[in-house]
Amino acid sequence: MTDMRQKSASGRAVRAGAAVLAVAAALVLLGAAEAATSRLVWSDRVTGFAIGGFDPLTYFTTRRPKQGDEDYEYDWQGVTWRFVNQGNRAAFMRHPDIYAPQFGGYDANAMSEGKMVEGNPNIWMKQKQRIYLFSSRKNRALWMIRRDDKIAIARDNWESMQRYLQP
Repeated sequence: MTDMRQKSASGRAVRAGAAVLAVAAALVLLGAAEAATSRLVWSDRVTGFAIGGFDPLTYFTTRRPKQGDEDYEYDWQGVTWRFVNQGNRAAFMRHPDIYAPQFGGYDANAMSEGKMVEGNPNIWMKQKQRIYLFSSRKNRALWMIRRDDKIAIARDNWESMQRYLQP
C-alpha cells in the first residue's frame, strides 16, 4: 500500500512539474510577444532590426522594398535600421519622420482599431508620401475601403499609445 501511495505521489509531482514547465514556457512566449509590441518601432524578434532589416527608403525609390546592408546602419528610436547605400542612410538620418513607416511599422489598419500588430514589410502601401505596413493582405484591403478616415483614427490611437512604449 505504501508503494502505491509513493507511486501516486510521484506521478502527481511529475504532472505538476510538467504543468509548471508548460506555464513557464507560455509566459516566456507571451513575454516575447509582448516585447515585440511594447517598442516604439516594430523590430524583428530574431535580428532586432527595424522593419525586419528592410531599407525604408526603397519603398519610395523601387517597386518593392529591399533588405538593407550591414555596412549602412543607423540607430534611431532605440532600434537599428539598415539601408542599401550611404545615400539612403543619409536621407533617413535627415528626415526619419518622413521615411520611417507610419505608426512605428505596426499594422496601420489594426492601429485604426486600437491594436498594435506587427507590420509585414512585404505588405505595404504608399499614400500621400508616407509608408504604411500591414500584417496581412486582408488588413491592407480593409484599410483601402476608408483609408482617409482610418488614417485620422489610427493617428489618434498612435498618439495615445506612444506614451506607453519604449524607445
